[in-house]
Amino acid sequence: MALEGRTQLGSYRIEARIGAGGMGEVYRARDLRLERPVAIKILAHAPDAEQARTRLLAEARAASALNHPHICTIYEVGEIDEQPFIAMELVEGRSLTDTIPREGLSTDAVARYGVQIAEGLHHAHDRGILHRDLKSANVIVTSDGRAKILDFGLATGMWGSPDVATRSGAPFARGEIAGTLPYMPPEVLQGEHAGPSSDIWSLGVLLYEMASGVLPFRGATPLATSDGILNGEPAPMPGRVPPGLRRVIARCLRKQPGERYQRAGEIAAALEAIRDGVDHGRAEAQTEPRAKSIAVLPFHDLAQNPADASLGLGLADATITELAMVKALLVRPTAAILRFQGTQVDPVQAGLELGVDSVVHGTFQRLGARVRVTVQLVATDSGRSLWGTKVSTSLDDVFDLQDQVSRQVADALEVELTQSDERRLARSHVSGKAYALFAEGRLHAFQESIEHVSTAVGLFERAVEADPGFARAYASLADAYLRIDHTWDPDGDWFARGEKACEQALALDPGLPEGHHLRGRLAWSAQRGFDHATAIRAFMAAVAGRPNLNEAHHWLGIVLFHVGLFNESLACLSRARAISPDDRVALMHEGYCHYLRGDYQRALELSTEAITRAPSLWACYQLALAELQTGALDAAERTVNLAARTYPGDVLCYPVRGLIAARRGQVDEADRQIALTIRNQRAFGHYHHAQYDVACIHALLGRTDRALEWLHDGAHNGFPCAAFFEQDPLLASIRDEPGFEALMRDLLAECDGYARLYRTLQGSQRA
Repeated sequence: MALEGRTQLGSYRIEARIGAGGMGEVYRARDLRLERPVAIKILAHAPDAEQARTRLLAEARAASALNHPHICTIYEVGEIDEQPFIAMELVEGRSLTDTIPREGLSTDAVARYGVQIAEGLHHAHDRGILHRDLKSANVIVTSDGRAKILDFGLATGMWGSPDVATRSGAPFARGEIAGTLPYMPPEVLQGEHAGPSSDIWSLGVLLYEMASGVLPFRGATPLATSDGILNGEPAPMPGRVPPGLRRVIARCLRKQPGERYQRAGEIAAALEAIRDGVDHGRAEAQTEPRAKSIAVLPFHDLAQNPADASLGLGLADATITELAMVKALLVRPTAAILRFQGTQVDPVQAGLELGVDSVVHGTFQRLGARVRVTVQLVATDSGRSLWGTKVSTSLDDVFDLQDQVSRQVADALEVELTQSDERRLARSHVSGKAYALFAEGRLHAFQESIEHVSTAVGLFERAVEADPGFARAYASLADAYLRIDHTWDPDGDWFARGEKACEQALALDPGLPEGHHLRGRLAWSAQRGFDHATAIRAFMAAVAGRPNLNEAHHWLGIVLFHVGLFNESLACLSRARAISPDDRVALMHEGYCHYLRGDYQRALELSTEAITRAPSLWACYQLALAELQTGALDAAERTVNLAARTYPGDVLCYPVRGLIAARRGQVDEADRQIALTIRNQRAFGHYHHAQYDVACIHALLGRTDRALEWLHDGAHNGFPCAAFFEQDPLLASIRDEPGFEALMRDLLAECDGYARLYRTLQGSQRA
């Protein structure tokens, strides 16, 4: 039913008819309450109008819970004068149907739009909502090149049995067919239940259409098209479509739902790989071997000489450092094996505890400047010795020893060293005295107290005095300086000293991975204005030089989610956790990345786990935010109060309390928390998160100018996360403001630059 000349529908002023479809007509309108443009969809005539109304409104209300940058947002669902309507985001742009040229889109464009659509599907499926009519006409490409899916959850047929469920995500009843024929999966055509894999089929059709310019099943009649979907194979694709993309599409279009991708997020990851130049289809055609994992236990001193207590850990640390250069291995970091220091342990039991396939364990006996070492490699599953050796060497030649051990361990594990591995394993000499001091310093550096770290500083300083060419000692010294600066004495000169030591390390060894990792940390700091580009280059140089340097993967993941590269960030954090499953801080940051993506349930789960395993202020902060976003204000208040008691004076507690107050309409309390945030800003180096939260407080209180001012300051103080800003419900009231749109244009351009840099560096490293 058309609006028939009406100029207003409740609080919406109708401006123009946009179009019509099977479900109804769409009008451009103005929301007079919030002064923003909207699209109004009204229900079309149907064979069973009452059932259609009930079904449509139920589905729309379920879909209104979705909040994602690649899904058109539903603002309101209701009825006025028995006229059901849906008010939704007005998305300006062209339909994907009109965007696809006759010859199809470029591979990069197919992958780019495909990732965005798949991420939108993944978000909806995780919340139990299906689309049911995904097609090119239901995707809009905005003027800045972003894909937005329309009509989520609204594709239900206008007919069917009255007992069909209407809750969110409920499948169609058997026998009910709805959707658009060329995009329908076989099971729906046969009257079976629709599920997430049905949407994945439709996405496969859409990817095929984007890549080739035509549909995969296009019979002369509806019956012929149906027969092709049920029994035929897609028409051949143009030869220019790369094999990897062909395989992704083919898997989406498998006849049996169980043989398709089971999660849309898998498709997004596959398409991202194609954009990065990886032939993901090769992984579809053959199973990639799982990376072999290994741990190196502290070497046991047969003489049990207290003066050599640190040497056993030092020998293990040197071996770990060498093995960590082999990309085909997952090597547990030194921090993971500290629990075994000073004890004799069964290597099989240690391997089980560390979750690795094999364990290197050894003994040593020091005789003056000479060291006699016995090393053995043991399989965790069987206890079988895979390799062993006895070596007598000097401390001056200890790195040659570790190089020899690393190569023979790789050979025993049947890991083929690449040319890059060989280059990385090249090793320089240091003096035995410097190495002994360095090993003792490393033992202290792993402890979490100012006394131990200060002792480590003294030992590292003596090590570089003993051997001024010892690059790793300079890097460890820089790391210790930065820990003191960040944790205990931010007003001292530790940052400058760390910067100087880092540059000395890289001057001695320009390829030193630890040096590049530290350069990244220095660049991505408040003192250096959060230089994202330099940090990305440095962390990627670190992981290229030492693929098992989990700290570099972790820090790279942190930088990437600050600039909106969420999938890339999660991949880095996942790699850090694969190398070091005990990395509880990486687990915590993974939760925050999910929060930024809008997956609040996953953020809740991981934040709760992080607090259980390693309580911290930041874990409490992100848990409180996730609770707030899901409407659990009382729970968020309890979490932030616990954080405030445990970590008194930390600035992050104040803006969260302000957000809770603003959500409750407590203006005076919200303003008080803003004032406390400003007063305590020096207590937290990454103040941009507090600035962003204050922007959200002002937005919730209707103060557009103040919100934009704080948002601008936070974005330009190290947090230009436009992909998050565009979908965070806390900023909904300012999203249509010209100032917000102008800021987003600038930030999206900035973040696109970081994305190009990251992908370029990835490509060059693979080459």
